[in-house]
Amino acid sequence: MRKEMVCLSLALLLGGCNTVQGIKADAKEGGQAVGHGLQKAGQAIGNAVEKGGEAIKRTAE
Repeated sequence: MRKEMVCLSLALLLGGCNTVQGIKADAKEGGQAVGHGLQKAGQAIGNAVEKGGEAIKRTAE
């Protein structure tokens, strides 16, 4: 009985380690996706500001 409990505890512990590693990997990928999204949003805002500036410049001429 004691041997089975030790084996079960060890299996759960090792399974938990795998889950923690998976969570870390998922969090890293999620962070990278957010960073990429922010970069794209920044580029879109920069393009919009540039086009707005050009429109104002044309209107002033």
